[in-house]
Amino acid sequence: MKKIKLFVLLAVLMLSANSYADWKPEFPKNNSSKVEKLKLNKDLNLARKDFQEKSGKFLDFYVDLKLGGTSTNASVTQQNGLGSYNTASKIGFNAGAIMFIRLLDQVQFSTGLDFTGKNFEITPPTNVNNPQPGATTRVDSTTTKVTSNFMNIPINFNFGTNITDDLGITFNGGPYLGILLNSTENAGLGYKNFDLGLNGTLTFNYRVAPLTSVILGAKFEYGGLNNLGSTPYVDKVTTSTLGIFSGVRFAID
Repeated sequence: MKKIKLFVLLAVLMLSANSYADWKPEFPKNNSSKVEKLKLNKDLNLARKDFQEKSGKFLDFYVDLKLGGTSTNASVTQQNGLGSYNTASKIGFNAGAIMFIRLLDQVQFSTGLDFTGKNFEITPPTNVNNPQPGATTRVDSTTTKVTSNFMNIPINFNFGTNITDDLGITFNGGPYLGILLNSTENAGLGYKNFDLGLNGTLTFNYRVAPLTSVILGAKFEYGGLNNLGSTPYVDKVTTSTLGIFSGVRFAID
């Protein structure tokens, strides 16, 4: 009986030894661990950035400082709706500081000061219509240059998104109020002291530092919704201005 027990014990020990010999410990792979760690950090950074953008900060805005040029064309019509003055576009300047305030995730409100030069040439016809039906008045038809500088105050809404982590695009548009700073014109247009118009701006921004970006953009303004000029000979004056600009964007975290 003892021999049988001893035989069974030896058999159990041999089976256990064989099983232990076949077992190999599994160590974590270094490469796999690094990849998983990098992916985890990337997901964490994206989640943190998304939370910051949607968490509703007490103060979240940025400012664009820009400088560029403009080209303005004007439409000048005679009284009684008969005929138009000949006009040609001229180059002006554009400089401004526009502040953008975040309202929702991708919708922002902007305002500021936008100084715009609106210059063009005008050639009056030899005879212009006056308010009396069938009557004309002879005027000087010499081509003259009209220069005017406005300080525009835009009231715009903006829509923006990021194309990459560093490159973004913003569109802002809406009405503006322009205050005439100075004007030189000898064509008898009777320029008013203010301008009501519509404007739209497309801006690309590239981040060069955590809170600083360079910007490049284009804008269009349609002025004269309030009719810039009105005289016994001039019925309506409107302007169309196309501009390009570059500058710097500063954000406040």
